[in-house]
Amino acid sequence: MSTPDGKLARSVAWAGLESGLSLAISVGSVVIVARFLGASEFGLGALAHGLLQIPLVLVGSLVHDALVQRPDLSAGHLRAARSGSLWAGGVLLVIVVASAPLLAAFFEEPRLALLIAALAPLLLFEAVSAPLLGLRRRALDFGSVARRLLAGRGLGALAGILAAAAGARAWAVVVQQLVAAATIAALSLRDAPTGPRARFERDAFAELVRFCRPIVAVQLLIQGSERLFLAYVGHQLGMAAAGYWSLAVRLVENVASVVATALYHVGLAFMSRLQQDRAALALRLEEAVRHLMLVTVPAVAALLVGADLLILLAVGPGWLAAALPVQILALGAMLLLRRLLPTVALTAAGRPRANLDAYLAENATTLPLLFLLGPLALPTVAALRAGRSALGWAVVTAAAARGLDRPLRRELGGLAVDLAGLGLGLAAGTAVRLALETRLQEPLVVLLGAAPTAALVAAGVILVLRPALARSLAGQVRALFGRPAGAAEAVRAVGRGR
Repeated sequence: MSTPDGKLARSVAWAGLESGLSLAISVGSVVIVARFLGASEFGLGALAHGLLQIPLVLVGSLVHDALVQRPDLSAGHLRAARSGSLWAGGVLLVIVVASAPLLAAFFEEPRLALLIAALAPLLLFEAVSAPLLGLRRRALDFGSVARRLLAGRGLGALAGILAAAAGARAWAVVVQQLVAAATIAALSLRDAPTGPRARFERDAFAELVRFCRPIVAVQLLIQGSERLFLAYVGHQLGMAAAGYWSLAVRLVENVASVVATALYHVGLAFMSRLQQDRAALALRLEEAVRHLMLVTVPAVAALLVGADLLILLAVGPGWLAAALPVQILALGAMLLLRRLLPTVALTAAGRPRANLDAYLAENATTLPLLFLLGPLALPTVAALRAGRSALGWAVVTAAAARGLDRPLRRELGGLAVDLAGLGLGLAAGTAVRLALETRLQEPLVVLLGAAPTAALVAAGVILVLRPALARSLAGQVRALFGRPAGAAEAVRAVGRGR
């Protein structure tokens, strides 16, 4: 199946819009709510929501990717996907509510039980919306998906901020999540496909789940390891440390996750149409990785230079303990995003196992160390978490070399370019920061001088080392802001009567 470039561009544009606005909503709401709540209350709310993410991701990923990837999809598959998701959500809701008091006792925080139980309806909202959003992504209707997600996240953020301002404390996090998920589910149901009711088709459901099993396992490993890190910090270092950790993770990994999710869904929908043409798939993959890194590396360079200034200005001096973890996690996020698109291409080609292998290797290495070496300071926990990304990147790179005929030397060469851009950008940004700090005491001015310098130098180095990418971008800019290169010749041809 081929896809017109115009439709690809529109889908990427919608996904980019949704990703960008979601980032703004996510970061903005986190900063404002954290300011109102303080580290301990913010950490408590984040812990309650974080513990629910493990069953929540099971419901959300149970059938979604199979609905997008399958070459053919019957009405029976759709009925099985929707009813199976609802059953899973209902069963997990009961388990979560029953286990809430045990979790509260483990963390020695009685309020945690009510917070977790109140968040449990998120499982049903996710069971409703996930299959329907999958169908829209399958149809390349990314505009509709973006409108629904942005409406839900925007209303949720507004409700959470108002609740925090009203003194709801950790309950503000609960309000934000419930309003967002309920809105997305309601909008997804508004024009959901309907049809005659029929008995649950176990065979169809089994086909969907069979494809998604490694994907579900990956998501469980991701969320499970993330929550174990959060649980470790909260249990060993206290709720204030959990607040610092949650802020750092949300500013880095949640931002990367929003970008990764948007790219994953667009990439899977379009790369699945190239699954029979491996040469075209590999070409698209290489182009996409280079464009993604051209954005990611400068962003990481800017964050390395000015993370403490950003936190000081956005949240206040009481949160500066989160600055170093932010910088360390940013390095891991760069490698995480670098391996994202090869993972998507392997999944589109019917090889979703690579991502599972990567997370198995990561967790088998880092999680035992986390508990054997503890108690650890926050920067050390962040270093352990970021270091595992290198191992996962190596596993995915090896799988792409085997499954997509992607030469290892090409990936290593690309990584070397990214690291050169990062290093020189960091050096330039640091030099500008030191020069400004000797003359000025205003953090905003220093941040606005140092961070953009780091980003621009990093991007410039990458473009110099990748001239083909620079020429491609120049051509795209000319096509966007001027007439196409062949337009003048076409006009002259018409004038000559051709």
